[in-house]
Amino acid sequence: MIHIRPDPGHPHGGYAEITLPADKAPGDTVEVAVFDNYSERYLGDEGWQATRDAFGPYTVQRDGANARLVIGPEIVNRIEEYANVRLEVGDAAQDIGWPEEIVPAPGAARIGGILSARGPERDTGPALAVRLDDPQPEDAPAEPAPSEPASTENEAGADSADSPGAPRETPDVTAPAGGNGPGGRWLWLAALLLVAAGGVGWYLMQDRSEPTAETTPPDPEEPIQTASPEPETAPAPCSLELLQAVSGFADQAAALRECGGEVSPDTALTILEGAAADGDADALLLFGEIYDADTTRPVIEGTIGLTFSDNPATAADYYSRAAEAGSAQAHDRLSTLCERLEGMSDTLARGAFNDHCGS
Repeated sequence: MIHIRPDPGHPHGGYAEITLPADKAPGDTVEVAVFDNYSERYLGDEGWQATRDAFGPYTVQRDGANARLVIGPEIVNRIEEYANVRLEVGDAAQDIGWPEEIVPAPGAARIGGILSARGPERDTGPALAVRLDDPQPEDAPAEPAPSEPASTENEAGADSADSPGAPRETPDVTAPAGGNGPGGRWLWLAALLLVAAGGVGWYLMQDRSEPTAETTPPDPEEPIQTASPEPETAPAPCSLELLQAVSGFADQAAALRECGGEVSPDTALTILEGAAADGDADALLLFGEIYDADTTRPVIEGTIGLTFSDNPATAADYYSRAAEAGSAQAHDRLSTLCERLEGMSDTLARGAFNDHCGS
């Protein structure tokens, strides 16, 4: 007969422990197949499928006439509670209703892609139009230069030239020696423009920027300021780091009681899980008491807040392991709990009673 329950070594979920007769799992390892009786499909790596698939191999641990193995999230995270499935473990096969106590690991992600939403594209409108001015005609006539006033002598010469029968003489337009003619004025204007252009260029080449803090040389008499290193912060007295550094679970438990409310439930659970994994009898006993609603640890459950819902089957397993590790108190706890298990009818309770409360 196949029994399945939450794995006591993983109280947060995601794992389950399977127990079956030892002769049904003759080897050191065994494979597990899961068949959904409703959809008539097998569970595989990619989900439910028509062809048979099996997970494993899983290591088999023997306890007298029973064989035990632990399955993980590869199976547990994919089965819903109360699902009607058939477990095929080694040479055994059995239809079961998946227990509600076996829950997926916290934060377990579903298999599938991530869809990204794409919003409507915005209409950015027509591209910017470039306006080109009408080109100027290349052959546009130049502005006429202002005419120079005629001198008295030229006016006189013009009068005489215009007289009838007189020959026309070409006026002399050569600038006089003093440079007061039109050609001299243009030369002076060109010289002034050159001087002005040189002055503007010299002005623009000067660095007129204000001195900044980066370019200002430091004062040689002022001491240079250097940043002092920040002091290292020591870990809190009740931190997980310091609690894990304490040797032995007995001293760690004493430190937890002394810290009280300064310790978070997660920190206390991490300390407890580490000690239980090492087979410490007191840690296994404490785990059983947390799962046993008839017992209470005031500091761990009340002050720190590390509590679980009542689970007599899991508590019985921890009591049994603690008794095997040498805890005399675990025997008394288990005897009391077996009286309660005897009156329960669910599958897990009946399996725990048969495993831990027999003669």
